[in-house]
Amino acid sequence: MVREALFDKTLFLAVFLLIITGITFIYSATFSSGIISGGDSFYYLKRHILWLIVAFIFGFIAYLVPINFWKKYAYHIFIISIILLILVLLFPVHVESTSAKRWLGFGFFRFQPSEFAKFALILFLAKFLTKKDKDFYGKLESYIPIGAAVGVMGFLVFIEPHKGAAIFLFLLTILIMFSSKFSLKHIVRFLAFSSPLIILAIIYALQSPYVRRRIEGFIDPVQTRTDSGYQAFQAILAFVKGGFWGEGIGNGTQKLRYLPEIHTDYIFALIGEETGFFGVIFVITLFLIILYRGIKISLEKDDEFTQILGIGITYLISLQALFHMLVNVSLMPSTGFTLPFISYGGSSLVMYMVYFGILLRISKEPNKSQYKRRLYG
Repeated sequence: MVREALFDKTLFLAVFLLIITGITFIYSATFSSGIISGGDSFYYLKRHILWLIVAFIFGFIAYLVPINFWKKYAYHIFIISIILLILVLLFPVHVESTSAKRWLGFGFFRFQPSEFAKFALILFLAKFLTKKDKDFYGKLESYIPIGAAVGVMGFLVFIEPHKGAAIFLFLLTILIMFSSKFSLKHIVRFLAFSSPLIILAIIYALQSPYVRRRIEGFIDPVQTRTDSGYQAFQAILAFVKGGFWGEGIGNGTQKLRYLPEIHTDYIFALIGEETGFFGVIFVITLFLIILYRGIKISLEKDDEFTQILGIGITYLISLQALFHMLVNVSLMPSTGFTLPFISYGGSSLVMYMVYFGILLRISKEPNKSQYKRRLYG
């Protein structure tokens, strides 16, 4: 008799190693600023570990929740997410250094509804695309609900403003559509259907001096290194300093107030500086393992909702990591994306542990009696 596995051990190990990497580099990034902020070099590390404990609890709960729960309440969760996105515009918690309305507060707890929105969108798409006839795909009635869902959600996130998250939601939708029964021709039609709104959003975004400065800094970080390109230039400098072998864990200098937000938005640059090429490849490899295992365990399941949910979550984690890395190597304008399981965080860390818990739950669900690919061919 074959004993049923509790979860996918390879996936678990990859995330565990990312968490350990995060603990290591958060301490390296913050020990000096911790002394300044709270008189304790462990100030930020202790707060991060506290959030990790909370995140582990939520992740374990997510692991225990049957997949049918998410299927049953997918639309309800989507509506709740829309309400939260509206509430954050009306009752935002203001954070120093930004005028953006991205956070809601409940007592000491503060979170970004846009993080929850990513998950809610995946649930909506997984529910909507489940058990549809083949002829349904490509019809107008297949595009309108998807376009409306991502359009409303993207608009609410866009006006916070968090334009990077709005782009993220749109790309996530395209990836999930591509991995379902939509053909490339159908996706091109959807893009054509969405193009007027996309063009209007781009034109509107470019009216913002802040956005234009970010783009200028991205295009030429060297020439703008004392102004709009400061962060991009300092991030590049971190990788240059790290070279092949790195300067050694704890020995980096970019964290000494040269590179802002190094423990959140630019922690990959710190990894590059202190561990060099090998550290960078190590982290990228772990995320590639998550991408591979997440897709594999999802495709092995018989239930279509479970397949799309698992692949959607896998894409979410992978796309978030990709955005963070591209910003850090100056191949994308700064957008405020953290590195999953590694960056210092609160609500984002909790959400990623919930995603991890759901993926582990999917990995223990029964496989198909006969392996057939419903997705990817």
